[in-house]
Amino acid sequence: MTALFFIDVLKKQPSFVHGTSPRCHVKNGVRKPLFCSDKGDEKLFFEDQIVFLHSLGIVTKVFFRVTQVHGNHVYVLKDSSIPVSEVGLCEADAIITHIPDCPIVVLTADCVPIIIYDPIKHVVGVVHAGRLGTQKRILTNTVEALSREYGSKPKNLIVGMGPAIRGCCYELDEPCALPFIKKSPFFSEFINKTGGNKFFLDLPKVNRFEGYEAGILMKNIYTDGPCTSCENDRWYSYRREGKTGRLITLAMLQSRE
Repeated sequence: MTALFFIDVLKKQPSFVHGTSPRCHVKNGVRKPLFCSDKGDEKLFFEDQIVFLHSLGIVTKVFFRVTQVHGNHVYVLKDSSIPVSEVGLCEADAIITHIPDCPIVVLTADCVPIIIYDPIKHVVGVVHAGRLGTQKRILTNTVEALSREYGSKPKNLIVGMGPAIRGCCYELDEPCALPFIKKSPFFSEFINKTGGNKFFLDLPKVNRFEGYEAGILMKNIYTDGPCTSCENDRWYSYRREGKTGRLITLAMLQSRE
């Protein structure tokens, strides 16, 4: 495996594993694509899944993921014995859990992959925040779910965002941009207007300010991930490529002694 993306502050957390897969890995000196399509060859996807998990030192061969629908529903993984296939039938755009050794993931290719970790309660969430999901406040819903299910306090949460399309490349027309202008007093921080009623939107920054409004300390929200469109040689970008593969962002708790 080559060039996984890690969030520095989360790498420093004990009993915690995370990472985002690149678009390619090197095997026997040959560069090969990873997760070419989330709707393609299931056998190939499973083989890539094992490669990715092993690159993170995870011995299990499966991870838990839901059917992402650009909504704001949060799935709570409460039982480690539930079949992965059953979880996969659930429509949601975030997963939270308290269970060690159960990798949870989201799939992205421009949308923002977000990891939320509570080092006090030792619980975790992963979020798929695209334009529509962000507009529907999926991050806020996930913070509220962590509070409701596990008693997490927003001020204790650490939030990190992986590779996603940034404000340098994500151009929208006015109808798509207006909901973000109306929803936040900080819109000038993440929207730039260009000529012809076009706007550039920085989705990671939108979610950063949403996290802040949800009670997360600004110093605990990390949005320094690369732009998937600018660095398309390393990451998949739907906006740049059209039909393409997916990046997998994973988080997993380990047992505390």
